Amino acid sequence: MRARAQKVTSSRQASFGYRLKSSQSFPFKWHFHPEYELTLVLESSGTRFVGDSNESYEDGDLVLLGPNLPHTWLSDPAAAANFRHRAIVVHFAADFLGDAFSASPEMGEVSELLSRASRGLHFDSNLRDETAAAMAGMKKQEGLDRLISLLGVLQGLTLGGRSLASPAFVPFNRERDLRRIDKVCAFINERFQGRVSQPEAADVAGMTPQAFSRFFRKTVGKTFVDYLAELRVSQACRLLIETDLSVVEISLRSGFNNLSNFNRRFRKLRGQSPRRFRSTHRGDHGAGEIES
Repeated sequence: MRARAQKVTSSRQASFGYRLKSSQSFPFKWHFHPEYELTLVLESSGTRFVGDSNESYEDGDLVLLGPNLPHTWLSDPAAAANFRHRAIVVHFAADFLGDAFSASPEMGEVSELLSRASRGLHFDSNLRDETAAAMAGMKKQEGLDRLISLLGVLQGLTLGGRSLASPAFVPFNRERDLRRIDKVCAFINERFQGRVSQPEAADVAGMTPQAFSRFFRKTVGKTFVDYLAELRVSQACRLLIETDLSVVEISLRSGFNNLSNFNRRFRKLRGQSPRRFRSTHRGDHGAGEIES
């Protein structure tokens, strides 16, 4: 996908930015910036977009993003009115410690971590809990104490991290393509739970269906149909975990009007059936495998 360049501001008294983000919702704001970003979601759920990756997120979601990697978090509209969505966001430049220190042997593992972050890294619960405590503690710190804590956090994250964007993801740089894909992504994200077609998306982009098909695949790194299916499956995953709705109802609420297509797409993207996914994530080991 394409995204808008964003200028990250930081204090002259600090070499990196630290803030607690709190709002009624996390809207879809597809953007990128030259700084690294470490984001810990404290309270929110929805869909996380990084490059050509889109996945469900919830409380405790921890991600490290490399420079100029398009990203956004889109909170679940159903939860928007119930509480304030909160996250800790840290921004730092590649040379925030100075070139000499960054190139020192002691920074070798951290440098390798930052290199891997070019595609975005997601961290599981094994690293998340300790990291979350350290990042929360940084709020009360200043100066060198906060800097030392950040270095400790980064060192701890060198032990893991799963890549998010695919190796094939290559951002575009043309302003016209930027405007087009922004409009298309907003259109899809507003309507994916209902009926949305490629010709409609092409019309939003002001292109013929054939030209749009090539444009979307080249820009996003996957076909329109595959992208839409991934978005819908991410929604289904959240409903499977958070609600007691039937698989049939969830497939409909996620935008699938054909149960067999929903099951096939779900298995392809998650490696298991919707019922098995719900059983695994909710500890309901007595659930069967019959899809209905």
